[in-house]
Amino acid sequence: MTDSKVFVALADKNFLEHYKSVFFSAITVGKWDGDFVLIVPESDKGEFDEKEFTDKGVKFFYGETLPGEPKPHYYKYYMWTDYFKQWDWIFYCDLDVLFFNEIELDLKYRKKNILYANDCNYTPLCYQFEYRDDEVKKFNKKQLKKHDTMREQWMSTPSFQTCFMLFHKDLITEDKFDNFIKLHNEYYIEYELCIEGLTEEQSIINVEFIDNWLELGTEWLNVYERANELEWVYEELIKPYYDENEYKEYGVIAQHFYQFFQPWSMHNIRFYNTYRENLKGFDEL
Repeated sequence: MTDSKVFVALADKNFLEHYKSVFFSAITVGKWDGDFVLIVPESDKGEFDEKEFTDKGVKFFYGETLPGEPKPHYYKYYMWTDYFKQWDWIFYCDLDVLFFNEIELDLKYRKKNILYANDCNYTPLCYQFEYRDDEVKKFNKKQLKKHDTMREQWMSTPSFQTCFMLFHKDLITEDKFDNFIKLHNEYYIEYELCIEGLTEEQSIINVEFIDNWLELGTEWLNVYERANELEWVYEELIKPYYDENEYKEYGVIAQHFYQFFQPWSMHNIRFYNTYRENLKGFDEL
């Protein structure tokens, strides 16, 4: 019997339009043959037309408002709740992604007690949390002590990105979601060390899975090299750019574009066109 699998994404009511693109790309290019679930904050329930999506086979999971009312990113925690145990394998994908070849997760080779994700551009775990000098200068004594302890413990600890994640339902243990909430209360609320607009919930998920993750695979490009080429200089990142890489020919399954090069960003000249075509294709499915 073939293991069941689900493609999970996350959006609030303002990003549902972008979900259409990754959904269409996963079906038509990625040839995804499992289920789809979209996690949405409960506060957005009734604020959009569900039928536009459910008619195409998308299921909705509404997550109760989390402590501190954080951004939707943090609702990834809900993947480790009982609802998702109805599938054997859970695959998560961010919205700013396009597929270039068929989705192959190599499930028969995967371990059931491991989270699969890719390295975060050689970033040590302590840098998943606030580390920028200008911000550290503003820390109170309590924050600074925590910051120093994290640097001491985690400067040599690798970290992963949460744009692509794969795990078996065996990782959805009775205490897993509660562990996320404890870490959330500690790092997001008590110490306020999560980096808004950058790593966000990724930092907390990394802490929960320290020493319990492996690489998803080189065909899953979580790092968009253009950002490295430009040395992350913001003024350069937002300039018009035409990507000439032949992803399909290179065997890339999917590319994650980062917040500065999202397919819906008009300065991403090549893939903005793809994004618009995907929206049209979604409507015609």
